Amino acid sequence: MFKFLYKKLFERMDHTQTCDNRSKRFVAVIECIINQNARDAGAAIFPAMNWPILCLCNQYNVGILQIPCPEIRFLGLVRKRQPGQSIRDALDTDEGRVCCRKISIDIVNRIEDYTNQGYRILAILGGNPKSPGCAIHCENGEISPNSGVLMQELQGELLNRRIEIPFKGIRDSDPEMLARDIEWVREVFSIKAAS
Repeated sequence: MFKFLYKKLFERMDHTQTCDNRSKRFVAVIECIINQNARDAGAAIFPAMNWPILCLCNQYNVGILQIPCPEIRFLGLVRKRQPGQSIRDALDTDEGRVCCRKISIDIVNRIEDYTNQGYRILAILGGNPKSPGCAIHCENGEISPNSGVLMQELQGELLNRRIEIPFKGIRDSDPEMLARDIEWVREVFSIKAAS
């Protein structure tokens, strides 16, 4: 039924060619920015999504590539692990790193697919400073060892392929830090839009 209506609508509009309006610009974003339900119990800041970041993506016509949550991928939604073991300690094992490396390879493959077709990746947006998988702490433009396990593996995969992308932690656990991070994202999006 919908297919028929869709066809009739375009016949009425005498539409013969589809217009492609994509900006060909995108940002890679951790899952919990798009879906706060992915956060560990007690860690969600917003009821559904980090709306300020998503609004900026919409405002500046920046698409989103979702980075899967490494905690959910490796431990499940409830973060099942050994008694007394932190999520960080669970991820920072051989098996946890293999999981994070697989996610990283998938994400970098997708980034390369896009960039090989003329798309531009503007940034990788990670998580809060204490996130076991997605925290971003930078020193001299590189991810430091106290960053999340996934972000370490992701930067390693990018470096192996000689791809440079700025990383930024979205620190929504602190309103002042979040405001600074939003301004950073706005600046990156507006500079890249002008170029």
